[in-house]
Amino acid sequence: MKYMFQIIGILALIVGSFIYSDKVSLAAKNSDSLLNEIKSKSDNYKIEPSEPIINENTIIPGTNGQKVDINKSYNEMREIGYFDEKLLVYKKIEVEYPLNKNLDKFIINGNEDKKEIALIFKVKNNDNIDKIIDILNEKEIKGSFFITSGFMESNNELVLALLNEGHTVGNLSKNEDYTDPDFVWMKTIITNASEQNNYCYAENKNTEILDICKLQNSRTIIPTKIIKKYPLIETKSNLKSGAMIAYEINDKTEKELVNIINYIQSKGYNVSSLEKLLSE
Repeated sequence: MKYMFQIIGILALIVGSFIYSDKVSLAAKNSDSLLNEIKSKSDNYKIEPSEPIINENTIIPGTNGQKVDINKSYNEMREIGYFDEKLLVYKKIEVEYPLNKNLDKFIINGNEDKKEIALIFKVKNNDNIDKIIDILNEKEIKGSFFITSGFMESNNELVLALLNEGHTVGNLSKNEDYTDPDFVWMKTIITNASEQNNYCYAENKNTEILDICKLQNSRTIIPTKIIKKYPLIETKSNLKSGAMIAYEINDKTEKELVNIINYIQSKGYNVSSLEKLLSE
């Protein structure tokens, strides 16, 4: 029995020493000048989230913010022993009303603070988009292709290549009829082949499209500009940051696309995929 009490006493001392060591370590960490410096400077690197602009059944996405993860930043800098902002680690501050919780609203523009513009190409069953892709690749930019089920059936490998290369592929179902069963299998293929969101397309506030797409956990966009006849001229008119500009696949679009891209970039905007433009 005496031996048992000795063992218990030794174990109690060991546990107590661990607790004491942890407390000493914590106290030392809290008094560490580097840790205090990170704490004192952390507010300088904090970016508050920008909430979306919601007006009835339309939305313009916001952007997430960030704040310094003090403990992880401390661990990164402890080895070098001094403050280095390049080693700061951040936590995301998410917007309160993200797009994926507002699927009952039409997205009508990207966030203007991003200085980005998305070029959207409406692809019908028999369209050839090879030249468009060549121009985008030459310019090293990503496009957004809204395709019909007929085009997907005939160009399966091409669609998968677009997704793999970072272009956005949107869903036009069967000739823009979202009540058709093709909508669901297209959505399944697009989302399984990539990590991008599923997008529906409308040119006006068609609530039937909105309701159907919401049920399929899909975002619905209305382009900021829908180009009708003169691609370059219409693109230049009232161009603004965050614009989603929709083009038909035709000779005029192919002929003027290089000049369109050059003009957009000359105004200080980046041409981005729809997925990147709408990312929070």
